[in-house]
Amino acid sequence: MRIVLFFLLAFFSGHQDLPAQSTPDTLKSDIILRTYVESEQVPLNREVIYHVELRWSGDLNRYQINKLNEPQLTNLALRGSGSSNRDTGTMAIKQFTFYLRPLEMGMAYIDGARISYTDSRNNTDGSLLSSRIGVKITESVPEPGQHGYISVLLYVIAGVLILSIFFFFLYRYQTRKKIEQERLKEQITETVEEKYLRLIKETIHLKPENVKDCMADLAHLTIGYLGERFNLPSGNLTTGDMINILRDRELGTENLERLGDFLERADLSKFAGEPVSESDFHRYYDTIEIILENQKLQRSKEEDE
Repeated sequence: MRIVLFFLLAFFSGHQDLPAQSTPDTLKSDIILRTYVESEQVPLNREVIYHVELRWSGDLNRYQINKLNEPQLTNLALRGSGSSNRDTGTMAIKQFTFYLRPLEMGMAYIDGARISYTDSRNNTDGSLLSSRIGVKITESVPEPGQHGYISVLLYVIAGVLILSIFFFFLYRYQTRKKIEQERLKEQITETVEEKYLRLIKETIHLKPENVKDCMADLAHLTIGYLGERFNLPSGNLTTGDMINILRDRELGTENLERLGDFLERADLSKFAGEPVSESDFHRYYDTIEIILENQKLQRSKEEDE
């Protein structure tokens, strides 16, 4: 009868605090076993903390724990363990703590803990058995500081992006400003003769099949120079009208004759379709270039004086 009573009490010891009842002498014992986990739901990346606690009234040395087997685990792995003793004056408490690592999501189980002890007051041995405990293993949770690290990283990336955009537009602004300054500088330092000498070189590229077009381009640039240099009236002036106006300007008789000959030939090529040979074009090109160079030299002398 006593044996049946012992097994019944041992089976229910994990659900409630029960005194040891393994032998007739332990009927007088008041040791109580309590097993529990700190949380019944634990994330996969956290630990299950399992406590085995023994408590009794009186002196802490009354009961000697002879054996406590490591818990039998399902879906858990033992990482470490520890123990502690406390004496409150009226109650002695001995606690064993096991740190368990989950293996995968789902249910995990800790089988009942069996503890053997000796009651030094009665000089008797006894044992206790707790019930099985289940723990639900849930999805992993972010580690402490993980969100903070991601936030810092995002802020750093955003900051780098903003600075990159800022420096890009700053560089673009400074480059455009520099180009504009150089352009203005060229406009200030470049004389009208230098301007048209440059335009002639940049615009006219003679080929056997484009002599007529080059002749028209050269005439257009020449008329543009004359109008800008000598302030010719706006409007469609004929070549004769232009030459008559230029007679009163500081162009020189020889230059004026050469200029008149070139413009008349350009009109014939443009309006009458008269062909122009490459050699004739080179002669006219050199004529205009010489006129511009002479005017540039004359302007330089005037400025020096």
